[in-house]
Amino acid sequence: MLTLILIHITLFSYIRAQSLYNHNSASYRNQTWMSTLDNGVPLRQLTIPGTHSSMSTGTWGDAFQTQASSLSIQLASGIRALDIRCRHYQNGFPIHERLVYLNVDLGGVLTTVQNFLTTYPS
Repeated sequence: MLTLILIHITLFSYIRAQSLYNHNSASYRNQTWMSTLDNGVPLRQLTIPGTHSSMSTGTWGDAFQTQASSLSIQLASGIRALDIRCRHYQNGFPIHERLVYLNVDLGGVLTTVQNFLTTYPS
């Protein structure tokens, strides 16, 4: 068991040192990568980059942070699969990470996505 833990720690340290592992994608831009795809490619043949708990950017500290970048930066970086966690509450759809309200509702998320798609329609 200790060997597995050491291998995991070593591998994680190696991956973090690589440029592909990046918690701050603010400088990376790939807004239009989907425009290079052939229109006839079936969805099942694509690997679509996504983020886990896309709206959890650390408002409540590390325990609830899964992303270092805002939704608009994630989209500009090429993310196209979003994990948005909302619930119905008092005629609204607040976004949560576990039990923590993330100070945004579904309308705000949809506005961000719509603004991105208006700017980058492909």
